[in-house]
Amino acid sequence: MFDVPVMVVGDVMLDRHVHGHVRRISPEAPVPVVGFVREDCTPGGAGNVAATLAGLGCRVTLAGLVGADPEEAQLRAALHSRGVQRLALLQGAGLTTISKTRILSDTRQQLLRLDRDGDRAAFAAVAGELLERILPGIDEHAAVVLADYEKGAVTAAAARAVIGRCRQRGIPCVVDPKKPDFTAYARATVVTPNLLEAERAAGRPLAGDEAIARAADQLRTELALDALLITRGPDGMTLAHAGGTTHIPAQVRDVADVTGAGDTVVAVLAACLGSGWDLADACRLANRAAGIAVSHPGTYVVHADELAMAWKGLSPKILQRPAARQRLSEARRRGRTIVFTNGCFDILHAGHLACLEGSKRLGDLLVVGLNSDASVRGLKGDSRPVITEENRASLLAGLACVDVVVLFDEPTPAALIEELEPDVLVKGGDYTPDQIAGAEFVRRRGGRVVVLPLVPGLSTTAILERSALR
Repeated sequence: MFDVPVMVVGDVMLDRHVHGHVRRISPEAPVPVVGFVREDCTPGGAGNVAATLAGLGCRVTLAGLVGADPEEAQLRAALHSRGVQRLALLQGAGLTTISKTRILSDTRQQLLRLDRDGDRAAFAAVAGELLERILPGIDEHAAVVLADYEKGAVTAAAARAVIGRCRQRGIPCVVDPKKPDFTAYARATVVTPNLLEAERAAGRPLAGDEAIARAADQLRTELALDALLITRGPDGMTLAHAGGTTHIPAQVRDVADVTGAGDTVVAVLAACLGSGWDLADACRLANRAAGIAVSHPGTYVVHADELAMAWKGLSPKILQRPAARQRLSEARRRGRTIVFTNGCFDILHAGHLACLEGSKRLGDLLVVGLNSDASVRGLKGDSRPVITEENRASLLAGLACVDVVVLFDEPTPAALIEELEPDVLVKGGDYTPDQIAGAEFVRRRGGRVVVLPLVPGLSTTAILERSALR
């Protein structure tokens, strides 16, 4: 969707999730005993912004401060696995890599969070050295993000220097602010506080659209910003720019986790502005991206394909094969069971629904492989499909039991199954497991193959035959 170079400067962190099962209370203290199952490491803070930009197709440079410790190695590995290849991470003497370790039960309830924030003064002491290294490289980028979590890497002097360089070179600079005093961000292109941060900067509570709009415009004017965007969670966003103030309603979604939504917003804004998008459209796309991010548990990286679908008004559940692989890889790291079924689904009916709902009950995520129009014609003749692939995909994505829809052109989904590596393969009908495409591959990996019975009298062919008789 985007192919522009973007630099992210800020507080990089490691998010570590330790998963375990809880079966008893410790005899030593009234606390649960967690039996270790697995550990996942993902980039956090400025690292999550960089990972999101990489997921959108941008060429990312990430600049920040880290310690010489095991967490630094884990962070680098997590960044590389998410496509962030250009790292300008400075190891300073006495620094600790910032990390957040969350202990989660098998029901995904957070039991404890352990933070290693490091010494802010130590970070600030070497922030100038980091700035000297990266300042000339800003010129090679189409946009810059200042991801300031107030941990010490983004001092007021560093923020002013980066923003000044961007202004001088005509490069958009997007700021995610955490400092209580926004004067350090003066002359940035866009500053994106949440409502609490905006209230703190304005020095007063902000209740209602009018009060928020006035404060946004006041802060924008005082700081000489091109725009100020206040993110308001379920109440959407308020954008103040030279042309006035605009309210952008939130995308209506089931909220699973708001972690990282602000990172998603700044990443999408930077990608859009670096690609020459209009500011208002960039904010609307960022709003859609945030809606996708919060509908997933944990820190979720929004990918270009699902965002492109959402921008066109289609469901973000409809993914291209590379984006589906990445989405399922992230789900697999969280220990979720992936179920796969497939079909033409031409004229969706109650028999299809029974099979899909039965499939979803076998795991956590249901992936539907959908024959493309060309594939359906090859299997059923030139008169089919009755419904186009885009509409068939949209109908499937509208079902609550379906999590991902992926189109395929081949006569069978065997190659797609090998790409996506599901844990459970399901087919409806009177097949034997050996007749199902991909069954051998799934079983070889230790997965299951399940055949669900059809609903008697319900099939697309029968529906079309009855329609022809009338």
